[in-house]
Amino acid sequence: MLLFHKQLLSLRLPASPVIFSLRRALLSTSVANAPPAPFAVDDYLVTTCGLTPEQALKAAKHVSHCKSTSNADSVLAYLAGPTLRFSKADIAHIVARDPRILNCSVDSTLKARVATLRGYGLSEDHVRSFLRMAPGVFRSISIQEKLGFWLPFLGSPEKFIRILKRNYYLLTSDLERVVKPNIAVLLESGLSADDIAKMCVPNSRLLTSSPKTVMSILQRADKLGVPRGSLMFRQAVTTTTGLGAETMAAKLKLFEEILGWSEAEVTNVVRINPTVLRISGEKLRRAKEFLTKVVGVDTRYILARPSIVMYSLKCRLVPRHYVMKVLQENGLIQKDQSFYTMITPSEKTFQRRHIDAHRHVLPGLAEAYAAACQGKPPAEVAV
Repeated sequence: MLLFHKQLLSLRLPASPVIFSLRRALLSTSVANAPPAPFAVDDYLVTTCGLTPEQALKAAKHVSHCKSTSNADSVLAYLAGPTLRFSKADIAHIVARDPRILNCSVDSTLKARVATLRGYGLSEDHVRSFLRMAPGVFRSISIQEKLGFWLPFLGSPEKFIRILKRNYYLLTSDLERVVKPNIAVLLESGLSADDIAKMCVPNSRLLTSSPKTVMSILQRADKLGVPRGSLMFRQAVTTTTGLGAETMAAKLKLFEEILGWSEAEVTNVVRINPTVLRISGEKLRRAKEFLTKVVGVDTRYILARPSIVMYSLKCRLVPRHYVMKVLQENGLIQKDQSFYTMITPSEKTFQRRHIDAHRHVLPGLAEAYAAACQGKPPAEVAV
């Protein structure tokens, strides 16, 4: 047909209104049937979607089959529209993470997913967070089954979103082959369903890892000597979730080397409080130096109160030691006051007992303590 058009248009026919009309009709038909202008994918991703040239280079292969920008324009308009209200920076982040979202149908995919999430009790902010964190999951997976399981198990959309920020495998792990078998094993170890749900918040990979991995975690927790079913077993499992066998052994050795404790003493401390293994060797060394050289206690004092090394040196140990020394120098507490009693109260209780209670005698103590908490040298407190 195209060849026929060309041949007819090339004929030297006598000028007449009929011939002119025929030529105009043929020309308009040729233009209508011409293919659309090429879609400059890289340029569109940079100038319209806000990606960097490097991001656009990686993303282009996922949308290079598109012949026009019409569908992508609709997706961008929906993301920026009144339902989701994403900023340009948010949209660039989403497209960079999942460029295939530009291929989606706004009505049958994006709007349907939003409706599903809202139907499960997620707020507009929750939906926005969900899409920002896991656009690929949002786009490609039927999520009703996963939402129907996780939301009742965790207890609230807030917990679900909080965990999803660190581990979107909640939405990709197989419930029947991975998640539910892991829960069953943890229940058999003496943990309650409530314990497991609470452990999910800081350690969600405990449920999305392979069942073989979870069995190894439980075995390492057993080696700490914490009895299954005890109150501390949950802490033991939480601790060993983040520590491989070699790392755990190295941590135990560090306590022996830095604090001069025997193997039996370290074992006993860990059995009583397995969370001490979470601190780094550097933090342990700095805490030991401060406690022994500045506070003036020995390692036997620490052995009896091992949780003291877990507190922040900058935000807890140093500022509260400063307050203790000021109060002792002014006769407001006993000279032999145990430092540990200054460390354990909550911030609110400490302020009430040791700052506010003496504000008339030591009016500058509050400001000096605040400066110490920020790592600044506190000014001398006037009496």
